[in-house]
Amino acid sequence: MPLFVSVGPRVRQFSHRLGTAGGLLGTLLLGACGGPEPADTKSATPAKGAKIAAATPAATEAAPLRVSVFLEYSGGMKGFVPRGGADKPATEFQQRIGALITETQVSGAVADRKYYLCENAAPRAVPFQQLRDVVQGEVNQAALGTELPQMLEGILNMPQATQQVSVIISDFIYGPARKSDFSQLPNLIRTSIAPVSQKQLAVAVFGETSRFYGTYHPAVKTPTPKRAVNGEKLPYYVWVIGPPALVARYTAEVFKNAPAQQAFFGLKTDTPAFAPLLTKLTDPKLKSSGGTVFAEGNGLSVDVSDDPVDFSVGVNLRELPAAWQKPAFLAQHVRVRLPNGQASLLPNSVRVLTEDEQSGQPVLAPYTHVLRLRVSKLAAPTATLSLTLPAPETPEWVAAWSTANDNTPAPRTFGLDQILTGVRQSYPSPLPAVFTVQLPLKNDK
Repeated sequence: MPLFVSVGPRVRQFSHRLGTAGGLLGTLLLGACGGPEPADTKSATPAKGAKIAAATPAATEAAPLRVSVFLEYSGGMKGFVPRGGADKPATEFQQRIGALITETQVSGAVADRKYYLCENAAPRAVPFQQLRDVVQGEVNQAALGTELPQMLEGILNMPQATQQVSVIISDFIYGPARKSDFSQLPNLIRTSIAPVSQKQLAVAVFGETSRFYGTYHPAVKTPTPKRAVNGEKLPYYVWVIGPPALVARYTAEVFKNAPAQQAFFGLKTDTPAFAPLLTKLTDPKLKSSGGTVFAEGNGLSVDVSDDPVDFSVGVNLRELPAAWQKPAFLAQHVRVRLPNGQASLLPNSVRVLTEDEQSGQPVLAPYTHVLRLRVSKLAAPTATLSLTLPAPETPEWVAAWSTANDNTPAPRTFGLDQILTGVRQSYPSPLPAVFTVQLPLKNDK
């Protein structure tokens, strides 16, 4: 069966014995059957000596996903979990956090899970049912609470904390008794999460709002230290801390319906599966170029002497957070680099592979996304094309959710920007790339 390895009007075609190629179809160069392709695609003289790359090594087994969930249960958090009933709808906090801890409890992706209440002492281990009772409002007495830096420090200094995922649920209101501590908030946070930088952990922050009923305890305690709130929306946060690959897995496989307000620091994944795909996956709406591309060793051979070369690549982004898997996000952030040449990501070319494509064509099963690349210049005899996802910096929503005076209840948190400044300062600048994949190219002019 001929395999077409060019996606421009001029295509080099080669044949390969099915007995030899059958075990290699999931490798660097993939045969795709069915689906749309450019109307002007033509075959040309078979290329002599074209080779299919050797099979990629088997993926290493993923580390077990062990999770510890920490719920701060202080007087300031109690208003999120009023005792409900048939005539009293659950708050957003009860719905969302109830669903999150349930998914953590039942998900097959989680190998081991533990639950803790963060009160005015060290985190206290509790059964899942007890944590669920707290979320449902079935506990009357709330603790005084622990100050934010001490809470984070206590969690990250627990045994095995740096080898697992810690999920921390809190309003993250910092109201120290010593007013001078306000000016040191970024430094206090940075000190409290020292294992993050020492062990190269990742931190993911999710911001949500919920109706609140009861006594509100602001960080800025003037003119009154507390006030009653009856259903106004207040913010709370879910932090996910742990080894980068495990944080990525938890946010992708367990925290599936995460809110729009997300911030990630130090998140990176193992090198994802990546390979050029063939012409039949090309979106017919994309204009084809006239260059030539075909298999060469473990990469591609391209001829851009007359026209640019366009080709599609598949990549497995299954472990990225859901928001980072969206084509619009990838189109905005993915960077293409080609030393001694010029390459780019074609506009509107990033898309998610459909379930039919993945199940109907086994060679596509390892990939979740397709991207369309263009090589328009290659001066050197050989070069390596790199596809990189740089880590985004602190998003704009953090500033919008921050306030210097939270005395009036509102969907803003005192010093949130300063808290996350402390987190950001725990990492180098720029943040490490989320992933980089590479493809060797040979100039065939």
